[in-house]
Formats: sequence, C-alpha cells, structure tokens
Amino acid sequence: LCTKCFPPVPIKTSNYQRILEHNGARILFDKTILALDQPCGLCLRPFPMCTFTFLKSDGTASARQIDWTRSTCLNPVKFQMAAAMKSTKLSPCTNHLIPCPLQCGVVIWTYNILGHCRSAAHNLKSLDNVPVVYQMGVDERGGVLKIWEKRQVYSIPRNMTKAKPKLVLPISDAHRALMVLR
Repeated sequence: LCTKCFPPVPIKTSNYQRILEHNGARILFDKTILALDQPCGLCLRPFPMCTFTFLKSDGTASARQIDWTRSTCLNPVKFQMAAAMKSTKLSPCTNHLIPCPLQCGVVIWTYNILGHCRSAAHNLKSLDNVPVVYQMGVDERGGVLKIWEKRQVYSIPRNMTKAKPKLVLPISDAHRALMVLR
C-alpha cells in the first residue's frame, strides 16, 4: 500500500515496475513533493535519508547493480536496471538510478536530476552546463501522467475459490407451509 495516497493505493510489491511507476508518477506530479527533496523512487524518503551506491561493474549503465549493504533505502526492492531504463506502452516509467552527471559521487534517480542540480550540492541557476545523461520523452511523460491520474482506480481482487455448497436445513413435516394450507 502507498500510505502517502489518500485513500491508500494498493501496489503489487512483487512487481518492482509498479512501485517505480507509482513513485515516479508521485515525484513528477504530486504537488506536495518538492524537487529539491530528491525523493527516493522506492520509498519516497528524501535525500540524504535514502542513499544508494553501486557495486563496481564493467561500466555500462544496464549492468549497474545496487550495493544494498551500503544503501539506506527502507524499501530494498531488487530490480533490473536494464528493464527499468526502457519505456514501453504498458510500462512507461524509466525512473532509475544514475551517477550524478556533475560527478559529485552521488547516485540519483533520473526524475530527480533537476532537483539535484539545483540543490545545495551544486546550486546551479542554469542547467546549460549540465551534460545530458537522461531525457524524458513526451510519450513517457504522458504515460506516467495517466498512471498518476488513475492511481485511485484499481481492480479489487476477486476471491477465486469455488463457491461453497449451500446448507440445506432439514424441515420437519409439522413446520412445512403445506400443512397450514390443508
């Protein structure tokens, strides 16, 4: 459940992409969340309460793995970075972790790039000198907006067990309605 939503929205915790989508939509479109707080894409706690580090890898973005022993997220959901980086029609959100483009040594969420660059760590007024490491497409933004607008619309899981047979109560002849009519 997302307890920040009112009423709380159920999120399948077994599907990391639904968590990333819901929290990504909240980061982009929730007016109560400040970009300068740089909320976590998994637990929504602000930076630096929630931080991540990468394990050493071969350097490709899709091969990056989170070092969970040194990360401080309260919702340690393992996810595939390569899958999280791809926007599809059914799963438009690409909010994933990247190293800071200004090389300050911090790992940030892609939806938090602007907030991070304008934060006290860099205090940039203009983003002209920031290297472009991530750019959100129009289709992605529109898809995530649909997720945000429909967050309170969800299917209620049905009980798929077989119907139990109805109890048949034995009624004596003295209590039947037919006896009254005679």
